[in-house]
Amino acid sequence: MSDRPTPRAILRTAVTPRWLGFAVLAVIFMIGCFVLGRWQWDRTQDIIQAEQAGRSAPRVVEEVAKPGGTLTNELIGQPVIAAGSYEPAGQVMVLHRSFNDQPGVWVVTPLLLTDGSLIAVLRGWLPDASAPGAIPPAGSVVVTGVVQPDEGFYGEARPDPGTLVAISSVELGKLWGQKTRPGYITLQAQQPAFEPAPTPVPPTVVTDNVAFPIQNLFYAIQWLIFAAFAVVVYGRWLWRDAQDIGAEDDDLSTTVTPS
Repeated sequence: MSDRPTPRAILRTAVTPRWLGFAVLAVIFMIGCFVLGRWQWDRTQDIIQAEQAGRSAPRVVEEVAKPGGTLTNELIGQPVIAAGSYEPAGQVMVLHRSFNDQPGVWVVTPLLLTDGSLIAVLRGWLPDASAPGAIPPAGSVVVTGVVQPDEGFYGEARPDPGTLVAISSVELGKLWGQKTRPGYITLQAQQPAFEPAPTPVPPTVVTDNVAFPIQNLFYAIQWLIFAAFAVVVYGRWLWRDAQDIGAEDDDLSTTVTPS
């Protein structure tokens, strides 16, 4: 008797209810792996696009963030220039933000653009909301910075009036009106300069030359490996069960029945 199951034995095993159920589970698992692998690959491309945008020439913010719209992936990290005046009445403090391991707040102030719309400007970090630099400068300013997406955690939380836990243009739009533009600008420079001022914070999306996001690529490959592993495990277990059925067939074929 050979240890190799016959194709007939493999087929008989595969169409049993037990193995049909295993097949369905394996297919679902592989589809999930392919979806997650594709998501990681898309995430890798998004990071590359953001870095490329960050290395491009500055654009006026009106071309990048449209009122009522959303920021596309390729625009996240885009250097921008915005001209207007700060609206102190709409300023909010984003709580629980540290800088150099020191607790504090982020100062987010609406900038009124010439068309009457508003864009959130992260002016920087302060140790507390009453520290020098909290009051924005009066008059016209020109802000240069980097466009960043809304923060995706606790966007609706408002511990106290004038505070937020995360920067959300949706929540800021409820405070500032429908002409609030999506995302926010992480301030890097301002003309005219004004002192005292909050300490600038680095943008979330790195805009210098950075390495290829190899980690995300490995994650994408990892999910494809998981899908292949499911095929191998399924095939191996099916093979072993088919061996048993093949052995039973061999036993039946060698049984001598009395005449």
